Amino acid sequence: MNGCETGKAKITCGYRLPARFVIHTVGPIAQGEPSPSQQTELGDCYKNSLKLALENKLQTVAFPCISTGVFGYPNDAAAEVVLNTLHNWLEDNKDKVERLVLCVFLEKDDEIYKEKLPKFFPIA
Repeated sequence: MNGCETGKAKITCGYRLPARFVIHTVGPIAQGEPSPSQQTELGDCYKNSLKLALENKLQTVAFPCISTGVFGYPNDAAAEVVLNTLHNWLEDNKDKVERLVLCVFLEKDDEIYKEKLPKFFPIA
């Protein structure tokens, strides 16, 4: 793959995984309060991944919590960026994918997303 710059994304086949493809992205290293450029880079991870998904006619995309582990991006701040990015992207692309999945591994992420989802995706 010859590396991947922060905020960019690349796609490979899924090989023996249950997914046909894997989209790889590199999030910013925050280690504390993220700067505006780190916020942009994190949003770009999602936007560029979704761009690849559309280019490859993928209907379902699952995302982990990018950069919130060893890269130190605060979970709460990351959720704000993610949900805002996905909300804005879906305004122009809602008919182009069937499903976007947010995979959370930590209980605190589950709580954060349950709290924030209605703000970005209110039930009509």
